[in-house]
Amino acid sequence: MKRIWFAAVLFVLSIIVCSLGINNTQKVTAQMMQTVSMAKNAQEKGDAKAAYRLSEKALSDWHCVHRTLCTYMVHSRLESIDQTLSILPELCQNGAKDSFLSECDRSIIQISYLKESEIPNLDNIF
Repeated sequence: MKRIWFAAVLFVLSIIVCSLGINNTQKVTAQMMQTVSMAKNAQEKGDAKAAYRLSEKALSDWHCVHRTLCTYMVHSRLESIDQTLSILPELCQNGAKDSFLSECDRSIIQISYLKESEIPNLDNIF
């Protein structure tokens, strides 16, 4: 009987930890997509200083959440997002507007894919 209770407790703990991971993933991806979108919009409007500041913010925010995400996500996906976000400030600073905008789009797609691939739904299960 003790084994059944222990298994039940482990099952409940697994569900709680998975729910916390899903919640964290949704929060982080929404925040990152918003920041990168704001940087892209600022660059499109010609405000390079705001675009640079927002791209730096996106990079620093990513570094803050990267350690937590590494505990339960595939590292190669996180690394590709890290590489994309790390070149945004340099592209903005060097005046490569077209490259900056395309890398913003690329990072938004990567972050969106990260969210879609980690959230359990019928497409991911089957």
